[in-house]
Amino acid sequence: MRFHLEEKSWTTIEDELRSSDTVIVPLGALEAHGPHNPVGCCYLLAEAASRDVGGRTGIPVTPTIPFGVSEGFASFPGTVTVSSEALRGYVDEACRSLIRSGFRKIIFFSAHGGNNLPVLRELSTRLREEHGALCAVLHLWGLVQSLAQHDAAEPGPRPGHGGDPTTSVMLHLHPELVDMSRAEWRPLRQPMEGLETSSYGVHAFKGIPLSIPLLVEEVAPSGVLGDPTKASREKGRRLYERLVEYLAEFAEAFSGLEQSLRRAA
Repeated sequence: MRFHLEEKSWTTIEDELRSSDTVIVPLGALEAHGPHNPVGCCYLLAEAASRDVGGRTGIPVTPTIPFGVSEGFASFPGTVTVSSEALRGYVDEACRSLIRSGFRKIIFFSAHGGNNLPVLRELSTRLREEHGALCAVLHLWGLVQSLAQHDAAEPGPRPGHGGDPTTSVMLHLHPELVDMSRAEWRPLRQPMEGLETSSYGVHAFKGIPLSIPLLVEEVAPSGVLGDPTKASREKGRRLYERLVEYLAEFAEAFSGLEQSLRRAA
């Protein structure tokens, strides 16, 4: 079964649109995930998940958009970042082309949180208002972390960027790209007196979380916000298989939704 959009002829696409008007658009990023992981963790997850879900469901999949909004990681070599405006404009025009072809339901498989707000959610609302398209934004690493937290059996540092479960999933998908001899966990820097820092943009004052965006290197000089030493290939396999199962079930359910939704009275 061919599901990659670029492998189909236009006549095949036209025929298939008579029975299904759903398409998957994967998005990744190139940014630091520690000295032990490749910079393409987000891209590689989006590419793999869309391939496996497309293969399971038959829903067409576009080529993965490789770059994202990664300004906080810009000082790390290998990071490629684009502005929110550039990404929004690019994805907007691509989606309008898909809608013009006849697709009415778009599922964004976004493996990078910086792409989700405000870019993809704002864009999804606009496409709904202007074209009646129904868009879903799925944050792949967020889903992996939710699955990992359900499985957690021991206390320790919270899941985080470049730590675990990121490293576990990479050990499963691309073990040849992960160097566990360079994996280490260090507590996050606490650069602001009186505030507890839990991420480069999340802090707490008197126990209440708030947002004060910082550069990643101010909080985590290695680019790692979690503990990669707890990673394992087996854990990554288990989490990834559950992720694909969830995504496939959602994609099929979403594809079967009625296009028109009634307005509230």
